[in-house]
Amino acid sequence: MAMEKKIKNIHIIINPGSGKGESILPIINTSMKEAGIKWEASITHKKGDATSFAKAAIKEGINAIAVYGGDGTLMEVVSGMVGSEIPLVILPGGSANVMANELGIPKDLKEACTLLGHGPLEMKTIDVGQFNSRYFIVGISIGFSADLVKGADREAKNKFGILAYFFAAAAALKKIELSHYHLKIDGVEHEVQGLTCVINNAGNLGFTKISLDKNIDVSDGLLDVVVVRKANLSLLKLIVTTLIKRERPDNFELVEHWQGKDIIISSSRKQVVQCDGEVLEKIPLHIKIIPGAIKVLVPKKKGKSIE
Repeated sequence: MAMEKKIKNIHIIINPGSGKGESILPIINTSMKEAGIKWEASITHKKGDATSFAKAAIKEGINAIAVYGGDGTLMEVVSGMVGSEIPLVILPGGSANVMANELGIPKDLKEACTLLGHGPLEMKTIDVGQFNSRYFIVGISIGFSADLVKGADREAKNKFGILAYFFAAAAALKKIELSHYHLKIDGVEHEVQGLTCVINNAGNLGFTKISLDKNIDVSDGLLDVVVVRKANLSLLKLIVTTLIKRERPDNFELVEHWQGKDIIISSSRKQVVQCDGEVLEKIPLHIKIIPGAIKVLVPKKKGKSIE
C-alpha cells in the first residue's frame, strides 16, 4: 500500500542501551531537519517504558511512531500499538534486528532515517503474536534456542555483536538435554521429542538476509511451529542446506514443521523460554496470532507492491 501522505510529525522511542556506542541523536536530528519532520523523543529507563510511551504518543495526533532499539524494544512498542492505524517506523539499534532484516529496513541508522524524507516508502500490514496479555512480533523459542539468548548477555553482545550468540551456542551444546513437547495446533494434538521448539512469526535470522524458510511470512495470518528433534552432524548439514536453499526441511527425523493460528505448548521439564530476545521462563504457553495487527513503513520494492 503506497504512502497516502508525507510524515510531518513523529514521536521516536529510544532505548539508550541499544546500538554500538554511536551518537544517535545528532544523526536523527539532522535527518529529521532535512526531511522537514518535527520530532520528539522519549528515552526508556526500565521495562515497560516503551509500551507506555507508545500508548501516550498515539494520543498526541502524530503521523508515526519510531523505535530505536533491538527486537525486545520493538516488541514493547508494538505492544502499545496493536490495533492502531498509526504506522510504525523501525530504526535498527540491536544486535540481531530480526524484524528490520525481515522487512528490508537498512541496518545503518542514517540510511533508515533518510528513508522517511526521501523514500520511497510503502505501508505493510503485519501480524502480531499474543500469549496471555503479552504480544510478540518475531517469535518465541523454548529450550536450546532460548538458552542461546539467555547466554548472550548484554555485555557479550556489546563486545561481540551477533557472534555472542555463537559463543552462547557452544556453551549451550555442552549441557543439551532432550525434552518431550506436547503441542496442540488449531485443535490437533502432536507429541514430539526434541531439543528446542520455536514458534515464529518471522523467518529471518537477523544477521543475514537469509530466512529459515521462504514460506514464513509476517503477513500470512499464521504462526510457524518448528521442533528440532536431534543435534548431530546430519542436523548441521540440513541446517546449512536449508539456509542456502531457503526451503522447508523435509527430514522429519530431525526437524518437524507445522503452521497454525492457535497453539498450546507444554514440555516434560522446565525449560528456558524467550520471546523477542527477552527471557521469560514460563511454560505452558497458549499462543495466538492477530492478523494485520499493526502497520509498518518499509522501503518500497521495485516493480511490485508488498501489501
